Amino acid sequence: MFQFIRKNTLSLFLLVLVLTACSTPDYEAGEKVPATVTEVVDGDTVKVEMENGREETIRLLLIDTPETVHPDEPVQPYGPEASEFAKEHLPENKKVTIEVDTTIRDDYDRFLAYVWVDGDMFNRMIIDEGLARVAYVIEPNTRYVESLRETEEEVRTAEKAIWDEEDYVTDEGFNPEAMEENRSNCEDPQIKGNHSSGGDYIYHTPDGQYYEQTKAEEMFCSEDAAEKSGYRPSQQ
Repeated sequence: MFQFIRKNTLSLFLLVLVLTACSTPDYEAGEKVPATVTEVVDGDTVKVEMENGREETIRLLLIDTPETVHPDEPVQPYGPEASEFAKEHLPENKKVTIEVDTTIRDDYDRFLAYVWVDGDMFNRMIIDEGLARVAYVIEPNTRYVESLRETEEEVRTAEKAIWDEEDYVTDEGFNPEAMEENRSNCEDPQIKGNHSSGGDYIYHTPDGQYYEQTKAEEMFCSEDAAEKSGYRPSQQ
């Protein structure tokens, strides 16, 4: 009987050790880890290969960019620009440094981190470009929140990109309806925005070859308004 109890106690102890090991974070708070970019998902999410060979989906801490790949939401204005900015600075095979804050993973098992590229923090770079807002400020992952807010305030004051659109940026996210309302204030918008079968966002002007047969998913008062919403001019 004693041997049975002893054996089961030992088994329970080993099980606890295994479970504890499995739940232990891979990295320490504040640790910086070399990694290689494998794919940009969108402006605030990137996939990398860590130094141990494991692929991680990195959700950049303390920022939020307009949607481009959300399964239940349309592409939001400035979302394509944010993605392109990320692809430009975080191309495939680019060597980066992943900095852990405190909590490593979110509810979607994404790795929460700051990404450093060529000595600069990308989280700050995309805010400075006017393509992201400071968001998801959740303790204890707030190491750089004050400095990022300072950068955001400078860009907001300069009315750069997303901040040039009245009521587009809100505390809850981005409000494309406000932009649509702002840009349809002219009495008779003539520029047609169309989503091509290939996934491109293209605008057509009245003098364009395919203007008449183009179905308008959105209408714009100017080419500048169309381009700010992520559309490119038709080649015809």
